[in-house]
Amino acid sequence: MLPAGQIGPEERALDQLLSADARRSPEQRVAHLDALRADPRWAAPAWQALLAVERCAVAPGDSAGVLAALEARSGASGDVYLQIAALKCRQWAADHAGNPSENYRYAREAWRLIGQVGMPTLAFRVARNYADEATYAGAIDEALTAIDRALEIARTAGDPRREADALTTLAMIQSDLGQHEDALRNSDRALRLDPELSRSDEKLLARSALQIAARQYDEALATLRRGLELAERQDDQETRLAIRINLVDVYNHTRRLPQALALSADVVAEAERQDFEYLKAYAWLVRGFALAAAGQIPAGTEAFDRGRVWFENGGQVGEVARALRDWAQMMARAGRWEQAYRAAERADELRERTQREAREKNASFLAAVLESSRKDLDIERLRHQGQTAELQLQTERLNRRTTFAVAAAVLLSTASLLFVHLRTRRVNRQLRDANAALDYESTHDPLTGAYNRRHFDRFFARRQAEGGRVLLVLLDIDHFKAINDRHGHACGDRALQETSRRLADCVRSDDCIVRWGGEEFLLVIDDPAGAEAERGFVLRLLDAVGATPIEFDGVRKSVTASIGFASVGLGEGFDLDRTLADVDTLLYRAKSAGRHRAVGRLCGVAEPVTLLPTPPVADTVPA
Repeated sequence: MLPAGQIGPEERALDQLLSADARRSPEQRVAHLDALRADPRWAAPAWQALLAVERCAVAPGDSAGVLAALEARSGASGDVYLQIAALKCRQWAADHAGNPSENYRYAREAWRLIGQVGMPTLAFRVARNYADEATYAGAIDEALTAIDRALEIARTAGDPRREADALTTLAMIQSDLGQHEDALRNSDRALRLDPELSRSDEKLLARSALQIAARQYDEALATLRRGLELAERQDDQETRLAIRINLVDVYNHTRRLPQALALSADVVAEAERQDFEYLKAYAWLVRGFALAAAGQIPAGTEAFDRGRVWFENGGQVGEVARALRDWAQMMARAGRWEQAYRAAERADELRERTQREAREKNASFLAAVLESSRKDLDIERLRHQGQTAELQLQTERLNRRTTFAVAAAVLLSTASLLFVHLRTRRVNRQLRDANAALDYESTHDPLTGAYNRRHFDRFFARRQAEGGRVLLVLLDIDHFKAINDRHGHACGDRALQETSRRLADCVRSDDCIVRWGGEEFLLVIDDPAGAEAERGFVLRLLDAVGATPIEFDGVRKSVTASIGFASVGLGEGFDLDRTLADVDTLLYRAKSAGRHRAVGRLCGVAEPVTLLPTPPVADTVPA
């Protein structure tokens, strides 16, 4: 029997057919889906439901017949799979018609049936999609619950592609919560799990949104341009328009007013031609910001309101609140204080409304559970005791129901808030712990604990932007191959670990030690205090590595190192690649001259110098 939560062979075969369809045109996909729906192999309700969901998603404006067939079959059989498929088809139709409140309602109704679904591929789609819709509606707590379920489904099924998809959605939710570093880390995890994401225009669009929220505008620009190339190559008009809208957003944030004005006019015109209502609203929003930034406040306000009203009428209060918050800041920068105040006040009202509705939903649910439990207890007492006193007590309770209901509503509202608060704290703590571990793994060498090249690239880019001077030191363990050949790779690993530890004892917290590759370490020493300090530091490194023998499998051996170094200024014209090549040449000179020495350029000294350490201890591993 297949373990619970695993994808069976038939389901996997159908899933692979549907995945392959993603590379076809919408017309080809519809024709193939209709052929599959007519295939006797997929006649069972569960397969028909999955195919219908896919069919309605691909062609939401042309699925009335599919929906009618689903409703007829589900009504006659009561099959939960067909019920979910009908709800999803209604949802796609509402989305296509520009009715986000109905879209959210149907997504939520399908989500409530997920516990009865034993098909991982369909359950995943229901959970992940509901996380999206709950996020748009401002129900972040529900969105986190749904995406946690989607991740659980994907991991239990051993499906890295769907896990990557869920992580991308989680990253978007975290971005909405302001957890930008966590969002980007989860986006990176998704790319590692499924490299194909980097070749998906939709996923690149999502990543650009994370980068914009984190104010990484240059990175967002590069991501959007790559996504635009893919969308144009695939003739994906919807994603192409969404990417261009995000490009306007980047231009607005980076004050590129001519580009923002020109492109926002284009996307508004294109959105009006396309049949995607939600993209029209986004296009008018970014057009409003572009016009306002250019000083055209009345025209900008009119454009902004066209987009805002569409979202507000559709019940997407979270999106409206975010837009109003940004608009308030824009108006404040323009000196339009009254407009800024009204926008900020409206944003607060919408956020409060979202929170109040969430509290009311939780309170109603908990009240129903509590009332049911009380009735069960009363019935149990009456059945066992049969006492008149209990009947009188029940009558008294009924007479006081209104009073208790009011008190319970207050208490349950408080309890639900506390419940959400505690759960959010727990989830955030788990996320922090997991993200801290992932962050360490992604920036450190697993053997030595030194930083890796990925961290170095980010670290040095920031350090170079600050200017000043650094000492670059490239250190290579002498006769490392002989250690591996004579004593085994475990001893070679021990030498690397101990060398890394000894180097760490020599540096300050602002300095950086990187395992550069093999037996090489690169050190970046921040703001060295002149040539003599640099000379003393390099000699200290040579002595630290070679002064005390390292124990290999019961045998103590001394290990030495050779060093190339250069003291460099990070001003205009600094070329990192050229500098590292120079330091590598200096290291080679140290090796050629006999090893266990350093050759390099000190601050203010034109020609390279050779530094010799304290005489090495005996019993060095020979070449």
